[in-house]
Amino acid sequence: MPAVVVSGEPMDSSKRRKLESAIQKSGRRKHASRIFSPFRALGHVTSSVPFSVSTLGQTFIVTTVVGNSFQIYDAATLRLLFVSSPQTSSPITAISTHFHHVYAIWGTTLGVFRRGKLQYSVESESPSPFRNLLVFGDYICVSSEESIYVFRFSSSDRSVSPELYTSIDLPLGSGSVISLDHLHTYLNKIIVTTSTYVFLYNIRTGLLVFQSQPFEAILTAVDVAPVLDTVGLAFEDGSIQAYNIRFGKILFELNCKQKVTSISFRTDGTAQLAAATAEGDIYFYDLNRQRRISIMRDVHSDAEGGVSCISFLNGQPVFLTSGGDNYLKEFVFDPEVTTSTAVIPSPPRHLRSRGGHSKPSKYLYFTDESGHFLLSASLDRSLWMFSLRKDAQSHEISQREKSNGNGRRPGMVSHMREKFPEIISMAFEANRQGDWENIITAHKGLAYARTWDSQKGIVGRWRLKTSDKGTVRSVAISFCGNFGLIGSAHGTLDIYNLQSGIHRKRLRSHKRAVTGIAVDNINQNVVTCSVDQEVHFIDFKTMEVKNRIQLPAAVNALQLHRTSGLFAVSLDNNQIFVIDMIAARVVRELKGHSDRITTFDFSADGRWIVSAARDYTVRTWDLPTGICIDAVRFQSIVTSLRLSGTGEWLATAHEDNVGINLWANRTLFKAVNFRQISESEIAELEMPTISGEGSTNILENALGEESEDEDVSDLDRTYVSAEQISPQLVTLSTLPRSRFSTLVHLDVIRQRNKPKEAPKVPENAPFFLTLTGSEADGEQRPLEAKKQRKKENSQSALLERSTTRSEFEQKLVEGHSIDEYSDCIEYLKILTPSMTDLEIRSLQSDNLDKFIYFIEAMTQHLRTRRDYEAVQAWMAMFLKIHSDVLLKQEENSDVMRAIEEWKLAENNEKKRLDELLGYCAGVIQFLRLE
Repeated sequence: MPAVVVSGEPMDSSKRRKLESAIQKSGRRKHASRIFSPFRALGHVTSSVPFSVSTLGQTFIVTTVVGNSFQIYDAATLRLLFVSSPQTSSPITAISTHFHHVYAIWGTTLGVFRRGKLQYSVESESPSPFRNLLVFGDYICVSSEESIYVFRFSSSDRSVSPELYTSIDLPLGSGSVISLDHLHTYLNKIIVTTSTYVFLYNIRTGLLVFQSQPFEAILTAVDVAPVLDTVGLAFEDGSIQAYNIRFGKILFELNCKQKVTSISFRTDGTAQLAAATAEGDIYFYDLNRQRRISIMRDVHSDAEGGVSCISFLNGQPVFLTSGGDNYLKEFVFDPEVTTSTAVIPSPPRHLRSRGGHSKPSKYLYFTDESGHFLLSASLDRSLWMFSLRKDAQSHEISQREKSNGNGRRPGMVSHMREKFPEIISMAFEANRQGDWENIITAHKGLAYARTWDSQKGIVGRWRLKTSDKGTVRSVAISFCGNFGLIGSAHGTLDIYNLQSGIHRKRLRSHKRAVTGIAVDNINQNVVTCSVDQEVHFIDFKTMEVKNRIQLPAAVNALQLHRTSGLFAVSLDNNQIFVIDMIAARVVRELKGHSDRITTFDFSADGRWIVSAARDYTVRTWDLPTGICIDAVRFQSIVTSLRLSGTGEWLATAHEDNVGINLWANRTLFKAVNFRQISESEIAELEMPTISGEGSTNILENALGEESEDEDVSDLDRTYVSAEQISPQLVTLSTLPRSRFSTLVHLDVIRQRNKPKEAPKVPENAPFFLTLTGSEADGEQRPLEAKKQRKKENSQSALLERSTTRSEFEQKLVEGHSIDEYSDCIEYLKILTPSMTDLEIRSLQSDNLDKFIYFIEAMTQHLRTRRDYEAVQAWMAMFLKIHSDVLLKQEENSDVMRAIEEWKLAENNEKKRLDELLGYCAGVIQFLRLE
């Protein structure tokens, strides 16, 4: 008997404590992107794993499996009730429901959930993974390839984990287990159906009660009949048998000539059997007359395995079906029609359904600025409108065309459910939504584009044909919604009126296929790109080519940001070129992807471009700086991405995922510091789940909660500008400009602020200020004493400065000794204008070494091209104050050498600046003339 490990806690204790983070439970990693955080995945309904039906009071509950989680629906409305959490470590292989509890198996683990939350799990050391599951009474039976494991609850309280009761090994050569079932009235017994035999085991004793004879065909499906001792057996060759377990006898046999994947007996009093096949059809049989009564064709896609499960609701004329095409459908039988001669059974009628794409999506469009609906075109040739707020509002756009006058539908084929070819290009415009068609799609291999009405959810009236009979490669709709533009594989551009479907204009300017089309807001300019490496700017009114741009590689796609007038094109050389539509010039070249770019989109404000490529990365580019500010790597290639109109959501579709992933924009909730991302910083990002578990929700973003792996210190740090960007550039000082203007004109300011006349003593002084003695002596003594003290203080200050060296002079001397005056320059920066004037005036004229040191400091700093205006102001003040002394030093070689070096450095820098300014002025004048 294999060892069993039980993990988890009872439900009561989990209610009393605060639950741990879902990410800590499942081991999922937090997001590694600075901008986008995972939110949730939408578009998932079911998979090829059979669903489970149970009752809760008078309500039927349907549980479907989606990868590593399951979803619970109300059968009355197919409204989503719960999504399981946390995600399992591997895909779920089988589920079973019992009142409030859901039992699931994945790998070698059995998990028990209540209301979608995992209560506990039981892990086994079985050498092979679990495949089938059966729950009845206090027993839980699971099967692997060769063994049966029975778990039992010790009490009726399901909050206590079950214990391994026994294990049963199947006989050698019995085949793989395909089903576990329990017959009514058979106490403690289960039916184990393999691909060749039917066994009946007593799980209390572990004894084999019954073994059938080997069947000639391979068994594929089993269901318990509402008759004692009878089960229904379905085979790969299409035969169906009613088999009596008690006597080991075949009661009767039916045949549908197709591989049967699932069968179900009707239990509302009508003796009928439904058999689902791998080709997507469902056969209905009358068991009393043992004959077929009706067939439903193409219920589920045969390309995805057909119908994987069919089940009648207990006591109801209603049944549900699911398949690998991500569809859950519900059908109902209307009352039978009774005539005087016979009773005519009515065929089943479609009641309701939930679904999504069965293959990955290829094109995405947000249909409104609020990001409520998302338009998606998939490789399964379907067009869906997904709701981001309520799953019940998601629907597939109908492809049923209106009939012609002769009663036939255009393009009608023998297969009623035949869909249009795969969509290779799509355009949407919301301005005329509801008035006429506002969606245009190009289909693979067709020489015309189709129109769609997004409000009605149906295919439109018009087929917009290319004038050169080439296949349609690209489509676009004008901002006003009146015109549809079609790009041909032969290089022709055709314009149609969408209201009337009439062809208006035509132009053939490209030599090869047109891969992208865009129109500005006022229908003045049209931009087209092609694989002939050219971008053409066309006048919408005259249809004349005004400008052309030759690019270094073939162009694959084009996206326009109408507000800014910028559009971007992706090239075969893995680059994105951003072009100004008005100036017809390339303004940015974005390089970084190492493989072909699959999709890209502008942000709502036109500041970012988010791009994806076949190198598994998604990069965010900042257009003002032209750098990559965010990059992440996925496990699968992104085939399409779109940003919502408000910038709140990023939607991505992946190559191996039928769902659509939503990512929240974190910059809307808190400040995020950006910098250029290097290749070594690109981290792998986990996908969002259907339950949003392991994701950062909107509330967390708004409250500013940080993820565990986020570098908070890196995000919170402020950017400090470099002291000098490049030695070739002139760098100005960061000090206030008023300081240098004050320094140059300090003498003028002092003269202006000088009082015009001396202060007058008041004629009648207050009584308490009068002193003894004469009135004249009382008025003059305080003023004379003040002047005398001021004179004494200034004389003592000058005497002190003449005997001691100031800090500025000390730094000059120290800088000369090491030939580095940076400390002296930094000291000058912190001085006020008056203090700077005092320090320069205090340089002793009898000792010319200080003059030489000062000139050398200014010359050395000027050559570094830093603090340009500050150096000019300091030198101007020095020359103004000490010019009389310097003019007398013509014979002093040291002084003249220092002045000549300053003059040479200043002339060289002035000449270089004049040349650069002249060049820039010429370029600006040239652009203005253009």
